Amino acid sequence: MIAIIGDLIKSRQIQDRHSMQEQLKDCLDDINEKYSDIIISRFTITLGDEFQGLLLTGHNCLRILDEIALRIYPATIRYGLGVGELSTLINSGLCIGMDGPVFWKAREAIQLIHKNNDYGRTNIHLCSQKNDPSVPLINEIIKLTAFQASGWRSSQKDLYQLILKDGITSPDRINHHSMASRLGILDSSLTRRFESSGIKRYMTARLKAESAIEKLNTLL
Repeated sequence: MIAIIGDLIKSRQIQDRHSMQEQLKDCLDDINEKYSDIIISRFTITLGDEFQGLLLTGHNCLRILDEIALRIYPATIRYGLGVGELSTLINSGLCIGMDGPVFWKAREAIQLIHKNNDYGRTNIHLCSQKNDPSVPLINEIIKLTAFQASGWRSSQKDLYQLILKDGITSPDRINHHSMASRLGILDSSLTRRFESSGIKRYMTARLKAESAIEKLNTLL
């Protein structure tokens, strides 16, 4: 199983904090519906600025984080991902009252982000109950892709958000002409936007990381 713990960074500095919390709640409700086939315990706000959820598989786990990040932008969230076992019964309706290595590792990952103060490179970290050499490699992929995405312009973020909205998981499934038409730009402009952002390479790298996370999950 994969536990995800997220909390808003510098939430007390957000001007309309209540509005942001409502926006986050609406976003998590949408995620719970869209990914109901892989969510074991629904994403739940556990504190004012913190939420958590439990997934069956590693597939789409990073995609879910991207969807949340784009929905609540310009606010930012740090995420701890834990891969491990659950020691208690599953509470599918609310992600509260559960315990075990999967949550301990997610909490450990959050604490490592705090300790390293590595927000310039990434705000996501993964820890696993299983000591496996793939874990540091997964974290490096996450760091590199997060650094890449941090440089995207608004138009590039809009492009990736449209890809997520359409449920496109592989770069090979992108219909350039259709997407350019919806964005109101020429096909050639879309091609340049893809090339300058590296979105397709980003998608491929994240898919590889998700597959590696799922492989870790199957080792338990």
